[in-house]
Amino acid sequence: MDYILQAEKIYKYFEFNLELRQMQKALKLKKAFNNDLNLICCYIKDFLTLENNGKISNDNNIYNDFVLCFENYKNKNNENHFIDKLLKFSDYYLTLVFENTKDKVLLNTIASVNSCFNIEYYPFLMELMNEYTNKNIDSISYALMLQYITDTVFKNFEALKENTISLVELRNKLKEFASIQNERIAI
Repeated sequence: MDYILQAEKIYKYFEFNLELRQMQKALKLKKAFNNDLNLICCYIKDFLTLENNGKISNDNNIYNDFVLCFENYKNKNNENHFIDKLLKFSDYYLTLVFENTKDKVLLNTIASVNSCFNIEYYPFLMELMNEYTNKNIDSISYALMLQYITDTVFKNFEALKENTISLVELRNKLKEFASIQNERIAI
């Protein structure tokens, strides 16, 4: 099933499962993406990768995986949190796609990822941006992680091989950088 049809199905699902205020938020997502359903579905696939701890949805199963994810939140009475998170991370995604940031270190990484066609790093970059924005990591750990991703992208590009680092490995590397920073601060 193509991305546009799956995005349409997701919005139909929303119509039947969201309250009015939640639906208004979901429509903001459409507006932010200029009604580009293909791009919305690309985003949702990356969002699901984060929600599923690095497991990448099959292109034909994005709608089904999305519904399962939403239902999981719904069962915990967290539909509002899900919709808010979906909207928040869409801003990060659009920053990545359109390279729209004043943060020069982030821009360098985004440009590297995009120019080398390594968009599989988008989920982690969205998560990293969120962690930094929410002050869960310091600026040095953030910059080190961005540089690490840039270096990895170029090494892979120059070697002409696919050696993408998994989401879990990237999360562990970030923890490593953060712990080093915490040790330096403690000294």
